[in-house]
Amino acid sequence: MKFTLMSRQDSQSQTIVGKLLTKLLQAGHRQDDRQPDVLIFIGGDGTFLRSLQAYLPLVDSLVFVGIHTGTLGFFCEYYHNQLDQIVNDLPTMKKRAERYPLIELNLIGKKSQRVYAVNEVRIENPFHTFVTDVYIDDHPLQTFRGTGLIVASTLGSSAYNKSLGGALVDVQIPSLQLTEMATIQNNAYRSLGSSLVLDANRLVTLKGDFTKAIFGYDHVLVDVKETVEEVQVRLSKKTFRLFHQKQHPYFETLRKTFVRNG
Repeated sequence: MKFTLMSRQDSQSQTIVGKLLTKLLQAGHRQDDRQPDVLIFIGGDGTFLRSLQAYLPLVDSLVFVGIHTGTLGFFCEYYHNQLDQIVNDLPTMKKRAERYPLIELNLIGKKSQRVYAVNEVRIENPFHTFVTDVYIDDHPLQTFRGTGLIVASTLGSSAYNKSLGGALVDVQIPSLQLTEMATIQNNAYRSLGSSLVLDANRLVTLKGDFTKAIFGYDHVLVDVKETVEEVQVRLSKKTFRLFHQKQHPYFETLRKTFVRNG
């Protein structure tokens, strides 16, 4: 099996890299940083997001699996004392991995831009009121006024979306979630004032003046090349594969992360 490793730069993660590399090579697996079958990331969720963007051209065929050394580990399945288990599981990971859709953000203008995200995309103006008309499948929903909007995936419902008061969504329900950031609610202006969970096939379209808007996705800011006239967000046909151990169910991760330690 061809593999590659990506990790945080802290001493614990680097120590694990050295130990795991030795074990994998001794087991007959081959390191291939250009065309790997499996990418093993060592760190936390941020390490995974960086790994996916680094290997985005291969994302449809690559399997991601994580070793937890970071603060949060929604995407991490193993711990530092399970290196032998990773080596044993590696040959079957491609068959057992779960597939998830990416979010597709299209910035439409004279020259359009497209980026892909795991958790969410953000359109915001932290300095002045951001105003945009919001459409769902070409049906007008509202004129939003506030700091900004995010559109989150099911996996991303527990990330920035939750911090904004959005709903946690079971990972078995493919969906999009539209959540407002610091919306203006008064006698003159109104919006939903609530997160909106949407079917996976919905298209979210924003129209307005994006001259001073900031566009972000996951941990990255978009380097906007041209004037943006319209924004479209949907779940992409492009997917990624993430390996899960059966003994680490999603709801156990939720409990440990948000309810209690240990």
